[in-house]
Amino acid sequence: MSFQTLPAWLRVQCEAWHMLVTHRDKHPQFVLTQYEEIARVIHAHREDIRLDSTSDAIDVLCRSGCNNFAAYEPNGLRMSGYLCSPLVSLLLNHSCLPNAAFVYVGGLQIVRALDDIQIGDEITLAYMDGLQPRDVRQKQLSAVYFFDCECSKCCGESARAQVDVLMSRAVSVDGQMPEYLPTDYVQPPAIEPWVLKVVDVLLAYCQNDGTRDDFDQRLLDCVGSLPPRNFSFAAYTHWLECQDECLERISAECVSNNVRVWACVSAMYVLAFYTCVYPPYLSLVGFQCLETSKLVWNTLVASEMPNEMSNEWLELGLSLDRVKRLARCALNILRVAAEPTVSEGDLSIESQVAMLVGQSLVN
Repeated sequence: MSFQTLPAWLRVQCEAWHMLVTHRDKHPQFVLTQYEEIARVIHAHREDIRLDSTSDAIDVLCRSGCNNFAAYEPNGLRMSGYLCSPLVSLLLNHSCLPNAAFVYVGGLQIVRALDDIQIGDEITLAYMDGLQPRDVRQKQLSAVYFFDCECSKCCGESARAQVDVLMSRAVSVDGQMPEYLPTDYVQPPAIEPWVLKVVDVLLAYCQNDGTRDDFDQRLLDCVGSLPPRNFSFAAYTHWLECQDECLERISAECVSNNVRVWACVSAMYVLAFYTCVYPPYLSLVGFQCLETSKLVWNTLVASEMPNEMSNEWLELGLSLDRVKRLARCALNILRVAAEPTVSEGDLSIESQVAMLVGQSLVN
């Protein structure tokens, strides 16, 4: 088959492929050595593959290695492999706070906007997970993709850049543990006010309250005075581990009500950290909203709490109103960043949200 007889979309991808930079001179020697070994095998079958030399094969591997993307399952949470889309790699650059993301539907890779994009604005993707300190992101981007990131989150004085500086702070050895983190699950659950404030900022924004700049500034206002032990990537890691441990105990069906409440509290913390790190309409934020909504609802049901909640529970953010607001927010986000008709378990996301929004508590 000649090049001209290929479908138009494939010809475009082929042309884009040859325009990608290999960065061969920047690859570490141990990587090039591995590529050379692969290339020798490829060269032995060069007539079938139609490569002229071992050097051509090394260029192919270099070009692919620094221009690929992680591919995810339709729910956007679990990675299924890597792929290289030459046209996307050629046209879309990286940002640690991107305005677009991949969505995978029925074998298709779709680039979907996460924010309003004006004519003339650059469309950006995140080449790597942004849930890491700035220096770690910078090192990984330099090592894998061979550039120094100068996105709005890494440079400048924007509200989001300032939040990133706060999140990227190191935590001293004598203050590693966040202040409210439980040492066991017998102690009464507690939550810092900033967590619920950040979650409320997200819920309001997803109901069209304010601009994106307003949203970013409100986040900074919520966290600007927090110490590193309570607001940093180290603190996030502790709360994520707390959430996971609570969920493991719940799944084992041998759990006290206190553990259920701590699961809700830790899920709120994780959602607050996601909100401060990611674009608000990223699928991961939406799924955390949904899971937190379900956790709070299940805790209310298991506790047989009436509609009029105690002040202590309301202070923890445990109320039917918050269940419904989180569920609606999840659907608004996932309509943008994912496919809400995709099943997550036995029910589609839309069906789960409809059930949560329609729930009521009776005495």
